[in-house]
Amino acid sequence: MLIKVSDNPNIVSFWSSIVAGASSTMVTNPIWVIKTRLMLQVSGSAANNDHRPPWHYNGTFDAARKMFKTEGILSFYSGLTPALLGLTHVAIQFPAYEFLKRHFTGQGMGGGGEGGDQKFHFAGTFAASVLSKIVASSATYPHEVIRTRLQTQQRFVSSPDSMHTATRNGFARAETLPKYRGILKTFNTILKEEGWRAFYAGMGTNMMRAVPAATTTIVTYELVMGNLHHAKANAEHKMTEV
Repeated sequence: MLIKVSDNPNIVSFWSSIVAGASSTMVTNPIWVIKTRLMLQVSGSAANNDHRPPWHYNGTFDAARKMFKTEGILSFYSGLTPALLGLTHVAIQFPAYEFLKRHFTGQGMGGGGEGGDQKFHFAGTFAASVLSKIVASSATYPHEVIRTRLQTQQRFVSSPDSMHTATRNGFARAETLPKYRGILKTFNTILKEEGWRAFYAGMGTNMMRAVPAATTTIVTYELVMGNLHHAKANAEHKMTEV
């Protein structure tokens, strides 16, 4: 059974991407939490302070210090579970891309066209990459909303000293118990209070960012692979002539 699985390149690529994505997500999740909080906070000189988030950071390291001191190490891993669920995005995008590319070009991922087929290969790759990213993003976008809600809420540790420090620094406005706790409870809370449309808030903006980025990456990869295949074929041809 192990031999059959390892001999299937599609299964190997799928699980390799899942493992690599999970490892990357766990390592970089603290960075995403800090980045999200910094993006949401407004300037300290804003006139209407009632709409400011329950924290105020002066930079990346200041955010890390305050989060660790007032909320504990677990705050850096808020939203990790939905982020890991976001790996289903890969499970949808790449099989869809593989299918669409074969349909449009007759070639699998990494197969480059040659000569007169190069223009058609580029058009088919471009279309497949755009459509597969749109399908994957549309299907898995709700996890982005859940992850963001979990990451941007403030959860204090139970230590009275940390609560006093947070209040003294002027960024303690959240309740001690977080509003969102776990994926299912967060999902139910959002659905009950805001409706299903809330799970797709900001999806259009996300598409404007994610689709061009993914398309550029995939098209560049395919073009480079096509040139490498072409160079390899030329080198083998020259070797046979010698």
